Amino acid sequence: MRHSHKIAKHLFLKRAGLQELSFPTRPILNGELVPETNPLMSYRAAVAARPDPPMPWHEPDHGLALRVPALKQAKTTRGHVLHGSTIVYHESRLEHRVSKVLQTYRGLKRLISQYPKVEYVDDDGIIHEHTCDYFIELEDGTRLAIAVKYERKREEMLDLLDRICANGITAVGEDGELTPGIADAMVLVTDAQATDEAFDNAFFILSSRDHHDETECAILHDIVRKLPGTFRFGTLLLNCSPRAKRRTAIWRLLDLGLVHPVSSGRIDELSWLRAAA
Repeated sequence: MRHSHKIAKHLFLKRAGLQELSFPTRPILNGELVPETNPLMSYRAAVAARPDPPMPWHEPDHGLALRVPALKQAKTTRGHVLHGSTIVYHESRLEHRVSKVLQTYRGLKRLISQYPKVEYVDDDGIIHEHTCDYFIELEDGTRLAIAVKYERKREEMLDLLDRICANGITAVGEDGELTPGIADAMVLVTDAQATDEAFDNAFFILSSRDHHDETECAILHDIVRKLPGTFRFGTLLLNCSPRAKRRTAIWRLLDLGLVHPVSSGRIDELSWLRAAA
């Protein structure tokens, strides 16, 4: 099990599993938060230094998912998103928010829903099984199994994750075969982390990856690195045309870490930003 990079080591030491997954304001590359970029670096140099992992297209399928949730249910919001060629299912609005934010992680190699199924032992010594909501693998090989629950169930879920970790994060295969150490960490994400604001930001970040204009991004970065201190998101929309292209470029710079929000929460026209320093 490799823990040479800082983030993986932090996760492992915090828990041989983990209790909470943080949603970083800066992107992740090779398991580490991308350092604040030198503002003198050009946009094109920043892109070359932090390329997106290749996402070859294949016929979409649900990958390693152990079950396919029903498409409709009266009391929950159900659906799916695509990560590359993998169909990623969600069975609630909260799970949808989590799956969207996870896709903003740079260096994300795999995102799978309904996987893995792991064993744990209760106080009476009886073996039970639990299917994780999501599983992610980073380009550096770090693997995280993720449970998604509402904050009110935090203590109950932390106890469950403790038991799963105590059992070695052991996966149960379809043929009953046991695989210890299927993940490097168990993670709990609640609505306290996966907020509507985080979901909204993730939507625009992911959209900017596919729809940004390279020339506009380079022009905007030249403007941004000359601005002193902090500035409003909306300030960058002044005296430009078309504004839609400029707005997408702002989100692209946020994704690359060339621009950072001053505070957490939803990013909009009134948000204070600063160039990487």
